Amino acid sequence: PRHWLQWPALACVLAACILISVLTRPRGPEFAGWRAAVPVVLGGLSVLLSGIGYSGGGLRLELWWASIGLAFVLASLAPYSSTIRMITVGAVSCLVTVAVVILTGLSGAGHWPPVSTVLLGVGPVLIAAVAGSVFSYQVAWRIADWASMRSDTRLSSSVLGETAKLRILRSELADVSDRALPLLQGVVEAGIVTDEIRAQAAALSEELRAELVERSNRSWLDRLAPGLKLTVVDSEHRADRMTPPQRSALLGLLRAASDGGGQEQSPLLIELRGEPDGSTAVALSLDVQLPEGRRITLLSPHYLTLKTAVDELQWEGGRQLRMHFRLPPES
Repeated sequence: PRHWLQWPALACVLAACILISVLTRPRGPEFAGWRAAVPVVLGGLSVLLSGIGYSGGGLRLELWWASIGLAFVLASLAPYSSTIRMITVGAVSCLVTVAVVILTGLSGAGHWPPVSTVLLGVGPVLIAAVAGSVFSYQVAWRIADWASMRSDTRLSSSVLGETAKLRILRSELADVSDRALPLLQGVVEAGIVTDEIRAQAAALSEELRAELVERSNRSWLDRLAPGLKLTVVDSEHRADRMTPPQRSALLGLLRAASDGGGQEQSPLLIELRGEPDGSTAVALSLDVQLPEGRRITLLSPHYLTLKTAVDELQWEGGRQLRMHFRLPPES
């Protein structure tokens, strides 16, 4: 027996799983063609090397690890593959495993009948192929069913945009009208504009002008800061340069941290700073008073969503959770 072949066989399985992780990054190219074929080839090569290494050695087939390694490779492919692809690679993997079991003499090991021997060898691979195919089909079917459940109502983006702008404008100017209306009503009731009224109007106009200018210079983060217990350091208003996906991902993370931190939570802090290459460096500090497990469960989905929209996202644990990421220049 050439037992040393188990080491390169194990290396092939590890390389296949690592390659799948690298090639399926959210912002990478489509996982198709050679990118999907190479991990399967490495998994099949692992089974072949392991079978050759154990050939003629009296291995108990129920202890053979290589078929389980190939099953892990197929399971890793399932979230990124269509049903047809999973059926194809699963069938090829099963045929390769059966061929290795028979041709390398592993089928003669132990006291199992021939059919039982083949099933023992190919069983993990077959289970992974079937489970991966069912998983891919269920995901595709559920998404297609969800996409078909659309409302018959059609609203143009321009109407939605104007409605949203009008709602924001009314909210921003509500207190302005509350202060200006009493003065105008006084002028109407008096029927004359006195010097005192002129002075009051001048003072009020200056006050309202300064306030409206200050409000117009706020970014979308500044407007949300009071409700989220958020402190924003953004002198260049770089938050307004964020794309809609980046804003949605960041807002989800901030809301989760604000809602789950407890009543004594310290304010969240976010700082945006311009870089020489035109990008924006963002630092986020979350003083979340939660156990580590609960905090990870609460924030991890939003962290993964944010990771797909920004660059170089890093998570630093501890009592005060810190995140750093970068917005590309085109944002």
